[in-house]
Amino acid sequence: IVGRNSAALVRSLFAVSGLGGDLFLLNPSQKAVYFRKLFAATKIDLVIGDSAVAGELLGMDVPFFDHKQQIDSLPGPLKSITKRKKATVTILSGGSTGMPKSESRKVSAIRFVNPLTEIIDKLRLESVESVFLSVPVFHGYGLAALMLSAFLGKSIRLSQKFDAEKAQDIITNEKQDGWIIVPRMLQKVLSNRKPGISSLKTVVSGGDMLPTGTIEKLRKISTAKIYNLYGTSETGVCTIATDDDLTTHPGTIGKMIKGVSAKTDHNGQLLVQCEWSSDSRNGGYIATGDIITRNAEGYYFYNGRTDDMMVIGGENVYPAELEDILFRHPSIQWAKASGVVVDDAVRIHVELVLSKGNECNEDELRQWLSVQVPGYLMPKSISVLKQEPPSKLMQ
Repeated sequence: IVGRNSAALVRSLFAVSGLGGDLFLLNPSQKAVYFRKLFAATKIDLVIGDSAVAGELLGMDVPFFDHKQQIDSLPGPLKSITKRKKATVTILSGGSTGMPKSESRKVSAIRFVNPLTEIIDKLRLESVESVFLSVPVFHGYGLAALMLSAFLGKSIRLSQKFDAEKAQDIITNEKQDGWIIVPRMLQKVLSNRKPGISSLKTVVSGGDMLPTGTIEKLRKISTAKIYNLYGTSETGVCTIATDDDLTTHPGTIGKMIKGVSAKTDHNGQLLVQCEWSSDSRNGGYIATGDIITRNAEGYYFYNGRTDDMMVIGGENVYPAELEDILFRHPSIQWAKASGVVVDDAVRIHVELVLSKGNECNEDELRQWLSVQVPGYLMPKSISVLKQEPPSKLMQ
């Protein structure tokens, strides 16, 4: 199934899985070479989707059915299905070799009892009447949010492609009180001069690091409770940080939920084992690729990716540490830190996008940073961009 968030896509998803068909959720923004690799490695009988956004798929040697079409007649009588097999839903994550990497989810309710009860209990979703789902359903986070909202009988509002002004209009005009997002979506709405989001009661963030600065900006204009989820494509949700957790332990990703066992390796990389993962590894632990620390009270904190670490001035430095501080600046809408080699030494380069109507020059920013960070975290160079690079979760 390929397409952006829509009622037709959701109907197709439930129809195929209800019939016991195994399905793959495809990102319509992927290129033809990606789909050819997928079709060469996996037997696909039919592609269902929106032909308006599936241009790279049209014309390939796989039958395509537009889910907006109506079938007026059938070639023969329908066959009765006496026994349906359990279906699988496969999410495709980007592989490091360019090959699509599949993460399957078996449609078996018993495997999801622990995460489901924990999420419902901690997120207090019973208090909201509607859920505005801005995250794409072809991503594991978006799919989980859709299924949970449907299970709870909530009114679900979908957005096909994220736009900050349109999202703000939907929340304001339709009085949406629950919002499922990735941090960048919230940051974009908060960057507007007068974000009208007073109807919100609950904001659930996941899929990326949630900077403490973004939480602080939200709390200045809204009474909504905010929650932070952490997980991976292989494991699903692992931790939940409640609004209270984010107040008492700023920057936390919360505590492990029931059914998850966790430990770290010698590099500080988080290893997890859970009942519902797409790959149990014969009872072993799955490497997340994330550097995670845990305090004495059992709260976990995200420090960055294992392959992002830089050694500067003898210190182990993770870009996420500097990015979290940058997001606290009132003029910064988006920030990305990375390592560059200058005179045979690793230094930090920062890319920024400033909020609308806000101005901040490099000297002012460096002055502000000088009282926020130690010397080894001070960037060597700073670039201001007109807009941030595209992200799969923002599509």
